Amino acid sequence: MPLLRLFGVAPMWLRHSIIGWSSPPYRVGTVGLIADDAGRVLLVRHSYRPGWGFPGGMLGWRERPVDTVVREMREECGLAVRPIGSPLALVAREPRRVLLVYRLELCGESGPDRARPSSPEILEVGWFEPDDLPPLSPPATRLLGVLRDRGLVTPQ
Repeated sequence: MPLLRLFGVAPMWLRHSIIGWSSPPYRVGTVGLIADDAGRVLLVRHSYRPGWGFPGGMLGWRERPVDTVVREMREECGLAVRPIGSPLALVAREPRRVLLVYRLELCGESGPDRARPSSPEILEVGWFEPDDLPPLSPPATRLLGVLRDRGLVTPQ
């Protein structure tokens, strides 16, 4: 308890530094969840991971999360999108990651037929019925479970 009392009387800058040094760093990533008018969800097949997953990626330096998800959708799928509402924030201790899941809608001249691999890291892009998905990557399987539990993806 004496250390806690000492911490309590330390200057604010020192307390913040101690908390920063003792807290694990987290990486922040985004995922785009988008469905077409028929209710099919967009998935991508990455070159570096088996199975299909959701488009998205890690934040760039000084990049806002919403800008990241919009950029990743354009870079990975060739689609112009805009977010619908606020993202769902998921925190994972292992790996130390914060994942922001954005519901998206197509905008501009983007349509489901315009989705295509637009990056060397994407092998395929496809629209799938929520109850008839292709084999998913392990991270996508875990994410899908959370999304279904929260009612964001439901079987037709």
